[in-house]
Amino acid sequence: MWKKHIKKFAAAFGAAALASLSLIGGTFAKYVTRSEGTATARVASWGFSDEGKIELDELFKANYDDSVISADGETLVIAPGTSGSGTFEFAYAGGSGTAAPEVAYTFTVSTEGSSIGDAVKANPDIQFKLDDGEFGTWDALMASIQALSGSSDGTKEYEANTLPDAFSGEDGDEHTISWQWLFEDSANLAEQDAMDTAMGNAAELENVVICISVAATQLD
Repeated sequence: MWKKHIKKFAAAFGAAALASLSLIGGTFAKYVTRSEGTATARVASWGFSDEGKIELDELFKANYDDSVISADGETLVIAPGTSGSGTFEFAYAGGSGTAAPEVAYTFTVSTEGSSIGDAVKANPDIQFKLDDGEFGTWDALMASIQALSGSSDGTKEYEANTLPDAFSGEDGDEHTISWQWLFEDSANLAEQDAMDTAMGNAAELENVVICISVAATQLD
């Protein structure tokens, strides 16, 4: 009887010992394989904003110191002896602290929509200029404005971390358009007067329209 109980006890003890050894053995040796990876990025800086101002409201006037006043007091006019100027800018805001966009982009300075009457354009005493340049022709003004993009056709592609020279802040972000209609400048005043008078007496008075737009667009 006792032998029988001893055998059962021995069997149970042996099983428990084997289980304990299995658990203890697991704490001393095992296979472990691990692979990890981490990636962190921030949004690339753009920096251009719509805060750039194109202020041409004062380029032409309805009243030039009471010497020239349009009939309704609202229509903008030009006449011999008058002049005007207006400014535009497209500053790089760089709100994230970067000195230039961190992406490649296309930069465009356009004069699309600008127009001038044939007689106004042909009159040598109606002159235009950009910034501190010399007064000259309408075509020269249009070309000078478009060239601010960095290309004569008004559009240029820029690499990341670069800015157009004309809008980089180094040479100033603001640009000025100026015009003048000389009162007496021609060597032949009679000819000048006749040309000016014909323009003022035309059945349809000609117009001058100056439109400027500046845009930066990320490249695909």
